Amino acid sequence: MLCLAVMVLGIARLRFDVEILNLLPGRLSAVQGLKIYQEHFSAARELLVTVESNDAETSEAAARLLAQRLRSETNLVAGVTWQPAWRESPSAAAELAAYLWLNQPPELVRDLEHRLEISRLGALLDESREVLATSLSPSEVGLRAYDPLGLLQLPESVTRPAGASQGVEEPFATSDGLFRVLFVESAVDLASYKACRAWLDDIRRVIAQERSTGNSWDGVEIHVSGRPVFVSEIAGGMESDLTGSSAGTLAVIAALFWLSHRRVRPLLWLLFLLVATLAGTLALGGLFLGSINVVSLGFAAMLLGLAEDYGIVIYQEFRSHPALSVAQLRRTVAPGILWSAVTSAGAFSLLNLSVLPGLRQLGTMVALGILLGAVVMLYVYLPWLPRLRHRADSSGDEGRSAERFLLFPARRTLPRSAALLATGLALVISLVMLIGGGIQFDHSANVLKPKRSEATATLERIQQRFGRQQEPIWLLVSGKDVGEVARRLAAVDEDLKSCVARGEIASFTAPGAMWANPGNQADNRVALAALIERRQAFRAAGEAAGFRPEAFALSEAVLDTWGHALGESQVFWPSEPANRWLLGKFAALAGGSNVALVLIQPVADSGRAEAFLADWAKREDGEGVLLTGWPLLGANVFDAVAGDLPVVLIPIAVLVLVSLALAYRGVVDVVWSLVALTFSGVCLTGAMSFLGWRWNLLNLMALPLLLGMGVDFSIHILLALRRQQGDVLAVHRSVGRALMLAGSTTVAGFASLSFSSNAGMASLGQVCALGITLALLTSVYLLPAWWTSIPSGGRGRQAGRTGHGS
Repeated sequence: MLCLAVMVLGIARLRFDVEILNLLPGRLSAVQGLKIYQEHFSAARELLVTVESNDAETSEAAARLLAQRLRSETNLVAGVTWQPAWRESPSAAAELAAYLWLNQPPELVRDLEHRLEISRLGALLDESREVLATSLSPSEVGLRAYDPLGLLQLPESVTRPAGASQGVEEPFATSDGLFRVLFVESAVDLASYKACRAWLDDIRRVIAQERSTGNSWDGVEIHVSGRPVFVSEIAGGMESDLTGSSAGTLAVIAALFWLSHRRVRPLLWLLFLLVATLAGTLALGGLFLGSINVVSLGFAAMLLGLAEDYGIVIYQEFRSHPALSVAQLRRTVAPGILWSAVTSAGAFSLLNLSVLPGLRQLGTMVALGILLGAVVMLYVYLPWLPRLRHRADSSGDEGRSAERFLLFPARRTLPRSAALLATGLALVISLVMLIGGGIQFDHSANVLKPKRSEATATLERIQQRFGRQQEPIWLLVSGKDVGEVARRLAAVDEDLKSCVARGEIASFTAPGAMWANPGNQADNRVALAALIERRQAFRAAGEAAGFRPEAFALSEAVLDTWGHALGESQVFWPSEPANRWLLGKFAALAGGSNVALVLIQPVADSGRAEAFLADWAKREDGEGVLLTGWPLLGANVFDAVAGDLPVVLIPIAVLVLVSLALAYRGVVDVVWSLVALTFSGVCLTGAMSFLGWRWNLLNLMALPLLLGMGVDFSIHILLALRRQQGDVLAVHRSVGRALMLAGSTTVAGFASLSFSSNAGMASLGQVCALGITLALLTSVYLLPAWWTSIPSGGRGRQAGRTGHGS
């Protein structure tokens, strides 16, 4: 009842974290920058919907129909932006133009005042009539028809700055009109992954219903991206990893156990306790950690494979020695199991020294589960085995079908000469592969992303269609107030223009006049007030020139905005919803924040791009300018993981040495375990080179795991060789067969991670599965031959009489 209460409390506190950045060290500037970006600029409730066809008119019509349908779903959608604001909201266009003029240098505003002097109005209005009569541009005609004064005509410093792509891009449609993007804002809170999934399912349903309304949707492709999609995909992968990989591991355990022993009741009892151990570990994780990250859920498959080992060893010893009591069996197997559990749990717990929070969680969960599993198998599984005894167990007959099972030979062992030959060949082949292919590294952050993701594919398609061959880098400019940010933006703008001229970057997109400039706003008050006073003169001149009163609608709106701005004592920002949406793409002002976003497009030349990043980070970081982005993340985190790897490896190596010394009480067997571990490590490196696998920021953590787990098999084998006085055949018939079965399920547990939705966790599972396989085969088939080849205290002679003569 006490255990049940603890489990209920732990499960009640358990929360799942789907934020990928929480897997990474927060002290790195790239991680800090990405978190700032996601907090302020990556709209948590915004969905990107792409519409693409082979005809521009079809794409535009489809986008319009979809926007109208989504807007009608007011219980789901708060707003849809699919084209520039001025096309749907003239008042937003007027407010934006007035705001941009307000931020211009005073000399440009004085030029505007001079252009709109009363004596010049006649000529200016005549020019507008000429444009309306002769222009072939629909947008120009549309604007001049409601703005004959040209107040919406901004200076070229805003619309076409030299050396830079300045101003905020409006990525609603490509130049050919075939590809369009809609920005859909949720009307509901999407704080949890369950809310994201439910809302996204509803949006997909609405899109499907709209597509079924007629043939106008033929040939139109629709895809989605954005945070709700990423969260939903990660959550789905999380559930798949937790249930699918665990179920697959349990199925492999059941199959191998059945093929080896053909016993149903011990198998069902073992599977039940494995599931109970997994549930208990989840409860302990909820109790101690509270929140578990998506990658940490990979512990389930690892734990099932590792905890099952102890049950297999116990059952094999139980069948091999049917005359022993439960207490006697426990005294026989407990040392190997406990030392193995301590070593493995210690290796996993020392992952808490890693710089990666996600792996720290993973290590803690597996360590808790291993210790819990060892206790459960020794004190719950073992006592019930006599009650589940089969009649054949008491006779010592293990069954012909089990003896014929290929992986568990019970009547013959690998000859010593063959084992030594296999050792030499494996070493030579591994070294040749290693020299030929070398050790490959992947410094990118791709391993943090899902392997199959519609959200990622859609984002890549958006970048491709809008001509972004490289993923952009983000420059976050912050300050204690709006004015300080404006000054820093001006300095950054000049630096980036120089970088473009030198070919260090392809282009950049800076806020420019879109960021409020308090100094310019104060200096422009007098000139703008003079323009507001001429309102009646503007109307009279317009009527005299033949314009109707409604032709000055946009001009009047601009003057109204200036009047509102001059009436405020604080910095003026636009208030129209469309303009606030636009501001949110490059300005973070909520909660007292003052952060501006600059997008930088790197050049294709990797050498120049790396030089720029290193130089810029050295000059700007720590001065209110932070360089970040996914292209920087991988290299930064990889370097941090590789740099801190000795911090993890050294304590685990010390733990392994201490555990081996306490387990063997002698130096010779400690050396043999280390030799077996080193041999399997060399073979692993050569195999990875042959397979083309690369070390990345997640599978690097396989090294400390394999260091801790790789010695488990050698501990069991060497202790069994001691008990059997070097009788290799007896060792194979008991511990060897148990280890092959147990090791196979451990490999299956890690191999099941290869199907993980997370690329990094999949690579970690692959490397661990291969490494454990090599360590298992080395310990079971090669280590006994090495151990008996060098006589020590009569062991070699004893082995020769009992083992290899068969």
